[in-house]
Amino acid sequence: MISFHNLKQYKKVLLLYLFILFISSLLAPLIKIAADMLIPQSALVTDLLNYKHGSYDFGKVMRRIIMGVAILVIFLFRKPLMINSLSTIGIKHTSGWWKHLQMGFFLSTGMFILYTAFLFITGAKILQVDAKSPGDLFFQLFKILLIAGLVGCIEEILFRGFIFQSFLRDMHAVSAVCASSLFFSFMHFFKVKLLVSPGFQPFIGFEVIYQSFANLLLNFTTIFPTLFGIFLVGVVLSYACLRTNSLYFAIGLHAGWVFIIKTNMLFFDHVGKNSKWLYGDSKVVTGVLGWGLLIVTLFLVRFVTKAPSSETVPRKNTD
Repeated sequence: MISFHNLKQYKKVLLLYLFILFISSLLAPLIKIAADMLIPQSALVTDLLNYKHGSYDFGKVMRRIIMGVAILVIFLFRKPLMINSLSTIGIKHTSGWWKHLQMGFFLSTGMFILYTAFLFITGAKILQVDAKSPGDLFFQLFKILLIAGLVGCIEEILFRGFIFQSFLRDMHAVSAVCASSLFFSFMHFFKVKLLVSPGFQPFIGFEVIYQSFANLLLNFTTIFPTLFGIFLVGVVLSYACLRTNSLYFAIGLHAGWVFIIKTNMLFFDHVGKNSKWLYGDSKVVTGVLGWGLLIVTLFLVRFVTKAPSSETVPRKNTD
């Protein structure tokens, strides 16, 4: 009988993913009961859940449940997953960590500022600041920066630190980059908006999971441009990890992208163009120009980084 310990690392990841979805589905009805009880008592919970007209989006709640369960399961299974320390996933103290973090942030924001300027000049974007006052604008920028840093850290630790590093143990680098980037891309669409009213719903978790899979399959043609764009984002981030043998450069890149995209939404309004295939939409990575920008960024990552020595690069497991 094959034990979990003897499985290939990528198989462990896939099994854990299914296990996380199952546990999250079991916990969902209980968490919904707690949320239903807090709604009439807490204005903060009502605001967080965006509770309006007697309902709220449980799909958004389910995504938080899955994230929490994923972190807990990875921690509990850290030994069979061969996560011996934070350095295993690329979080380690090195003299150049702050430089890599800054370099990644300024590279991603700089490239997208040029991209936004081009769209503004060509009329694809118009200036429309969504702020009530200078103070409100400063507060929103500060909030966006915090969110960008948090998202960059969490997603890079999970996708590049855990999943990509796991795939590297049993795959060649190119295969690991493609497989982990594809997983990263699909996970951005594993979601659904499901409005629910207060009340016990024992299968609400399983319903959200089912509809999330259905959303991927039924809308695949529609979401493909964004799917491919996010895949390229994953490739750039994975390559940054390979070049630096750490997560810091990738965290900086990721945080910079989140910051500049959300800031664009604050300052600009996207105008529809006939050549949508070229310009894409407000999501940036849906058009050929956005894809081209990511490919250029990939080459710039190679230019500004020095490849690690062969002794420090994770080796493919040949056992």
